[in-house]
Amino acid sequence: MGDSLNMSAQGANYSSQAATARANAIAQRQQAYANAYKLETDAASQSYLAADNMMTMRRNQTAAVDETRLANGASGFDASGGSKLQAEQSVADVFEQAIANMMKSNTISDQNTRMQANAYRRQGDTSLNLGNIQADYLNRMSSINRKYSKWALVGSGLSTLGQLGMKYNWKGSGGTHPANQLGNNITYDASGIPYAQEI
Repeated sequence: MGDSLNMSAQGANYSSQAATARANAIAQRQQAYANAYKLETDAASQSYLAADNMMTMRRNQTAAVDETRLANGASGFDASGGSKLQAEQSVADVFEQAIANMMKSNTISDQNTRMQANAYRRQGDTSLNLGNIQADYLNRMSSINRKYSKWALVGSGLSTLGQLGMKYNWKGSGGTHPANQLGNNITYDASGIPYAQEI
C-alpha cells in the first residue's frame, strides 16, 4: 500500500511540474514576442520621425538655395555666372549630404532593430519548444508512476489475500489441515484445536 501511495504522489508531482514547465514556456514566448513588438513599434516611430526630419531638411535646403540665389542677384553679378551657380550648388549639396546621412542612419537602425526583434521571436519559439519537450517528458513520467501505482496496489492486495489464505488454511473451520493431507481424518474446531478422538 505504501509503495502505491508513494508512486501515486510522485505521479501527481510530475504532472504538476509538467503544467508549470508548459506555463513558464508559454509566458517566456509571450514576453519575447512582446519585446519584439515593442522594438518594431519603436523603430517605426523613429522612422516616421526621421522622415519628418528629412522633409524639414529638404524645405530648409530649398530656402537656403533661394537665399543664396537672391544674395547673388543683389550683388549685381550675372546670375548665369559659374561662381554663382557653384555657390547655390554648394549650399544644396550640404543639405543633400545631411539628408542622405540621416536616411542611411535610419535605415541601418531600422534593420538592426528588426533583426533583434526576429531574434526575440526565435528565442521565444525555442523556449516554448523546450518547455513542451520538458512537459511531455514529465507527463510521461507521471503516467508511468500512476500506472505502476495501480499495479503496486494490486500486488499489495494479492499479498494480503495470500497471507489471509495461509492463515485460514491452517486454522479455518472446515478447512484442510496439513495433517489431513497425510491421510489422517482429524477434525478441528474454529480455533484450530483438534477434537479429541475416540480410541
